[in-house]
Amino acid sequence: MKEKNRFFAEVEAVDAKLLQASAAGNSYSLRQRTAERLVLFSLAGHMINVVSKEQGCGPDFIMCGQLPPLDQPLAEDGWKLADNCLKIPFLTQLKLASGRSFDSTERFVIRDFPGHMKSLIVRQIRKAKSPELNDLEGRLKRLSDTIQNHLIEMSELPLISVVGFGGGFPGVGDAALCGLLLTARNMALGRRFRVGWYKRLTVELKRFLHRTGVHGRNWLSYAIEGRMTELQQHFFHAMLKDFECSDEIVVKKVAADPLINGTAFLMGVNTTLDMVQAGFFNP
Repeated sequence: MKEKNRFFAEVEAVDAKLLQASAAGNSYSLRQRTAERLVLFSLAGHMINVVSKEQGCGPDFIMCGQLPPLDQPLAEDGWKLADNCLKIPFLTQLKLASGRSFDSTERFVIRDFPGHMKSLIVRQIRKAKSPELNDLEGRLKRLSDTIQNHLIEMSELPLISVVGFGGGFPGVGDAALCGLLLTARNMALGRRFRVGWYKRLTVELKRFLHRTGVHGRNWLSYAIEGRMTELQQHFFHAMLKDFECSDEIVVKKVAADPLINGTAFLMGVNTTLDMVQAGFFNP
C-alpha cells in the first residue's frame, strides 16, 4: 500500500542508490523550487531532486504523485534523509520504500552507428542555435579535435573551457559533457567503435569538477558513473534500435527537457557521434 499525504500524494518511484544513501542520515536544505521540482543539497554538496511524476525518475530522484503548490510554505533547512524516509520539517515525511525502485545505472550496448538519430539531432540543434550554443559548439570542436589527434594528455585547456560554461542548471557546458560521456560509454560497451579515449577523458574530467557549480558537479558525477534519468534511458534505448519515427519523438523530448539542459546534452551526444563517424572504428 502506497503512503499517501495531502501535500505530496504518494511516492511513485525512488532511485535505488538514494535508498542506500538513506542509511547515512544526512541533512539537506531546499535551494531551488518550481511547481514540478524541489532541489535539495547537503552540506557536502550532494543533490536530491524531488519531482512530480510528469518529470520521471532519475539519479538521486524521488518522484511523487504531486508536489505542494507554490503558495504552500516549505522550510528551507532541516530536511532529513534517514531510515528510508525523507523527513520534511513541520510538514510530513515521504516513505521512500513505498514507491518502485528505479535503477539509474543502465547499460546500453551500442554496436551500430545510429544514422537516423544523428540526422535528427543535427536538425534539432540547428533549430535551437543561439550565441551561447554557437560558443559551446566551438569549445566542443576544440575538445574533439584534441581527442581525435590522440592527445588526451593535451586536453586540459579545451576541457576546462567546457566545464562550467554557460547558463542553466546544469550549465550548457556540463550538460554537453554529460551527453558526450554517456554516448561514449554506451558505444564502448558495444566494443565496435574506437572510443578508448573515453576512460582517459573521464579521469581528466574528475580533476576539474571543482571548476563548476554544485548542479554541474552532481550531473557530471552521474554521467561518469553511467547514471541517467528515465528520459535519457529512453533516448539511448531509441539509439540502440535507431528507428526514425521513435528517434524523432525522443530527440524532441530530450531537447525540450530543462532538467538535463536538453539541447546542450544533444550537442555533446553529437560531438561523440561526429568523432565516431570520422573513423574511430576498431579494425
